[in-house]
Parts: sequence; structure tokens; C-alpha cells
Amino acid sequence: MHERIRCAVLGASGYIGGEVVRLLLGHPNVELVGITANENAGARLDEIQPNLRGMSSLSFEKELKVEADAYFLSLPHGGAQAAAPKLPTKAKIIDLSGDFRLDDRAEWEKHYKLPHAAWEMKPEFAYGVPEINRARIRGSRCVAVGGCFASCAILSNWPLVKEGLVAGQIVIDGKTGSSGSGNKPGDKTHHPWRSGSFYAYETFHHRHVPEIRQSLNGQEILFQPHSAPMVRGVFTTSYVPLKREMGDDDVLAVFRKAYEGERFVRLSKGTTNVQHTRLSNFIDLGVAAHGKTAIVFGAIDNLVKGGAGQGVQCFNVMFGLPEDAGLLAAPALV
Repeated sequence: MHERIRCAVLGASGYIGGEVVRLLLGHPNVELVGITANENAGARLDEIQPNLRGMSSLSFEKELKVEADAYFLSLPHGGAQAAAPKLPTKAKIIDLSGDFRLDDRAEWEKHYKLPHAAWEMKPEFAYGVPEINRARIRGSRCVAVGGCFASCAILSNWPLVKEGLVAGQIVIDGKTGSSGSGNKPGDKTHHPWRSGSFYAYETFHHRHVPEIRQSLNGQEILFQPHSAPMVRGVFTTSYVPLKREMGDDDVLAVFRKAYEGERFVRLSKGTTNVQHTRLSNFIDLGVAAHGKTAIVFGAIDNLVKGGAGQGVQCFNVMFGLPEDAGLLAAPALV
């Protein structure tokens, strides 16, 4: 039996921060000791997140009054680089923003359009997709959890890239639900605009492009995201040129070898469905192949495997806990 680990969540009133809180409250090895929020400071947790009524007596604070063993940072881009240097040096940090994901500072500042204020901390951060970076995560004090689109795209393509089977540029077509835009409505993210709409955005310059390329060993990609009329979920379709002719079974065998024993990777032939991953930490990967082309379908819940759940998965790896601790709930079908 492991001792309970004291955890705090900074930026706990947003969608991903709220999901971190929900998952940690159900984690057998965690004591949640503090939650912060700016606008909601002073409010009880259940006033802002009524789904958690009866599960905690915590209130949101502007500044934490207690220390923790681990800090989950669910802050706007730029917020983690301001907060991380002020946290106890012995504590572990799980950052759910994009602040420490990229290895190239110039690339980061180009895509996030901010100067980076804590680049000296970057070497401490492992990239947080356990299926491809577990050993580094296990030995690190800090983790930069992979982005939602990036995680789905990386895990969809990593096995074929790893085996040297890709012949050229991979085209990745992505769709995301409205929760990916956060809980602050903007002119193109509020419900009247998005309901029933389907459109593309950020052509050629989405901030997850360098993140995907970095994790796929520099593999050339073309990524186009779309807004889909759903609340939760990311769905990617990857079109992969192959060096040799392969069938469905051949490609599926490559994926089974790469992800053997991975608790949260589920494999199949043909398309996947975001609805079948809802509220879970699973990624569903489906494959199809004809001649020298493979198509890989990836589906995740963007707030869980694409955010909070993957953060908890990284936390478990960092503390030597069972990787599925606190993450055992099955997907909700509807």
C-alpha cells in the first residue's frame, strides 16, 4: 500500500483542470490538498463544478496556502513558465499547457507568440506521452503532457515511423470538439457558432505541428485541424505513404508489436469512434491499408487522454504507481 501523495491543481476551474480534480478525487493514492483559480477564488469547488458535489470540501484559492508533493498546472499558455520556478524544488510538476513541450525555443516562441520566461527549466521536463517516452518520464521531476491533437496524431503514426516504413509526407486530418477551446467563449468558439458547424482553421501553422514532428523523429507531416459539432473528442485520420505494399493485417501487426502491453491503447481494423472513448483515458487506433497506402484512425477524449487523464498517467509513472491508478473507469457509451 502506497502512502497517499499530496497533490494540488493550479488552474482547477477550467475544463482540463476540472477533469484533473475529478480524476484525483477518485485516485486511491492521492490526497487533494489545494486548488487554485483566479476569477473563482473563494468559491467552493461544487459551486463551480456541481458534478463534484459531495466529493470534496475544498474551495478555490488565489494562492495556495499548503505545500504538495505534486503540482498539476492547468494554466493558460505562458502561465506554467511563470508558476513552475516558484514551486518547491523537490515537488514533481505535471504541466498540462504547451509551455515546455517543444525542444526548440525559437519554434516555441514562433508558434505560441510569446517570449519564454523560464527556458532554463526546459531540460527538467520530459515529454508526457508515456507510450513512447515512459523511461524518461519515470526519471524526471517535471513532465510536459502532450497536447490533445498531438497525442492522437503521434500515437497514430509512431509505429510506422519507428519501423522505417514511411515513404514520404504523412497527411493528418484532425477534428476536435468545442471543449478543446476551453470554457471562455470566443467569437468562433461559443455554442451558436459551433453548433451544427464544421470548418477548418489554422491552416499550415497549428502549434501542434512542431510537437508532432518532434515526437516522430522529424517526420514530415501536413496537419489540418477542423472544428466538429461535438463537445468532447479528437479524431484524426492519417494518410501514410508506405515503402512497400501492405495489407490491413500487416499494418495491424506493426501496431500490435509497438503497443504490446499498453493498457490504454486499443487496436482494431477499420474506423474508430470518439464516442467509444468518452470520459476515458483510452486511445482507439484503427488501421486500413491498400497497396502502398495506410490509413490510421485515432480517437480520444480530448480532455482525458488528450489532457487530464494523460497527466494522471504520467503522474503514476513518475511515482512508481500502477499506471492505471485512478484511470480505470470504462468509457461512457452515450
